[in-house]
Amino acid sequence: MHTYKKWTTALLAASLLLGTAAGSAQAEASALATAKTSANKAVHLTVNGKALPQKGSMGRGGVLVPLAFIRDGLGLKVSYDAKSKSYSIVRGNVIVQLKPTEYQTVQAVVNGSTPFSDYEWKSQDGLGSVSVHVLIDHLGYSVQWNNAAKTLDLVPQKLNDVKITAQKLGKSDQYTTVSIQYPELSGLADTGVQDRVNQMFKNRAAAYAEDSLKRSAELGLGPMGAKNEFAGSYTVEYNRNGVVSFRMLNYEYTGGAHGMSYLEGITLRLSDGKQLQLSDLLKDSPEYKSVIDAKVAARLKQDPGYLGGFETIGDKPGFYIKDEGIVIFFQLYEYLPYAAGFPEYYIPFSALLAEGSDPFAG
Repeated sequence: MHTYKKWTTALLAASLLLGTAAGSAQAEASALATAKTSANKAVHLTVNGKALPQKGSMGRGGVLVPLAFIRDGLGLKVSYDAKSKSYSIVRGNVIVQLKPTEYQTVQAVVNGSTPFSDYEWKSQDGLGSVSVHVLIDHLGYSVQWNNAAKTLDLVPQKLNDVKITAQKLGKSDQYTTVSIQYPELSGLADTGVQDRVNQMFKNRAAAYAEDSLKRSAELGLGPMGAKNEFAGSYTVEYNRNGVVSFRMLNYEYTGGAHGMSYLEGITLRLSDGKQLQLSDLLKDSPEYKSVIDAKVAARLKQDPGYLGGFETIGDKPGFYIKDEGIVIFFQLYEYLPYAAGFPEYYIPFSALLAEGSDPFAG
């Protein structure tokens, strides 16, 4: 049977483990080191430039950092639960649960939300090390890689004082299984804004569930009497500077060779709950569309699977914020074959705004 977790893990593992198209410039730098550093070579670890005694190592897709370093070097709470055979890392309002698998990966659950892919994991002599992307993606760290010195510097960023937890909506009937995770915010100073944002996410989940049940009933059961599957999930891609940005994914399997997924980005200003468009973030750069169009066109044309047809991102492109920039994305089949996954292109704010401009001002 096709399942959401199985399909998304296969499709998105490369981008999350290697920090490719959707990754940040810093993540790409750490991934690039894989080709230049022996797998057995130790990686020096620093925090804000200060050297620490613990050492990292190179994995299949980038730097692995020991849990002991995360605990002692970064000062985060790290614990192990023998019953669930899982580790937990806590920073402020963020709890990341890591459950090792037999495939040298860990399943990650972030405040109840399950990301789209597992992370690389290594256990040796009873000590565990995990991909640095867990720190980058979920715990508010940026990194800089010095290839000459084989040193990875981690810099903690200030996260918003808000807690984001996963709520779950499940429905089923004789034709359908629906399983949706959607975010719920708590801790905002303005509870009115908080209530409106939470109601918006709840309404979106409910509408998708009802639409799924309706379409599934029209389709009937799939091959060999299999139920149609519909699932929704999200990751928090950015949670700083009074802004939170989500990468939302819906997956559907209604028979055939494979399922289909649909990607959406939602970026909110926490002070008033406004959903920000790219034009809000790049208002100081009137020509931003032409700059992005040129960069995206160049990347697409370099891809051997490019199907053609790209002209412009338009007025309201799909995007989310990641690290120090944005990720522009397109849907499956839009410009690349299905097997290529979602075309996602990271562009730093520094390439779009003049020095000193703040995308979050106002």
